[in-house]
Amino acid sequence: FATGTEYAIDVVCRDGERKAAALWRYDKRAVNGAPFVYHATELVPARKNDDDDGKEGETAVEEAVCNYVFGALDALGIRWGLSHVEVIAETSPTTGKIRVRLVEVNCRQHNTDFIPLTNACVGYNALDMVLAAHLGNLDGGSDEDEGLPWDAVPILPATRAHGAIVHFVSHVEGRISRIRFDILEEMEDLPSVMDMHVYPQFMEVGNPIGKTVDIRTDTGWAHLMNDDEEEFRSDYARMVELMKDMFEVEEEMEEGGSSQ
Repeated sequence: FATGTEYAIDVVCRDGERKAAALWRYDKRAVNGAPFVYHATELVPARKNDDDDGKEGETAVEEAVCNYVFGALDALGIRWGLSHVEVIAETSPTTGKIRVRLVEVNCRQHNTDFIPLTNACVGYNALDMVLAAHLGNLDGGSDEDEGLPWDAVPILPATRAHGAIVHFVSHVEGRISRIRFDILEEMEDLPSVMDMHVYPQFMEVGNPIGKTVDIRTDTGWAHLMNDDEEEFRSDYARMVELMKDMFEVEEEMEEGGSSQ
């Protein structure tokens, strides 16, 4: 497998002019016998805010990722529309050179409800950018009618808050015997939680549940956002611990009456 950090980049193209709508960094971990299980998809900046006093070069990897993706879309001849591209990046510990490798290019939107987080953390979203790309900068009408002007969107996104989509990972397998509403309440009360949702099939006692091994087998999601990075990361770490105990199960019985 390729080593490094995996990113997803949402890019909107307007006749060959490319702008990154959002840059996401995956937190994938080895659990339940699977090597790469989604735990979070975190929004990260590809450039510093104008009023940010952070260190020079601290977004170098993210800038390199976006520039690599722009080049990949150019090589593929993609000149219009929305793309969702995934890459893996790593920095050499000896030379400091950043190496980016392509995972996949998708001519579609990010397959998640990204608009609330990107609007709050970035200030705009990829779908509004698609409209801006096709409609341009409209003349006449009110500012409200005009929507998002294409020329007002920067090439690379900055963030004004910390945000992430947390994927609920099931650590149990069997039939649900108890839903830990006390756990769900504690998760929902974390200061960084904007919204959360457990999929309906996992909210009924007696329904089957399996261990999460990929994005298709998670049990729900939460949107986290916070201006305070320390509180944001603390809430995320707490949620990862709490999700282990969201459900209690009765293990399936093998033939002969013994449980697995």
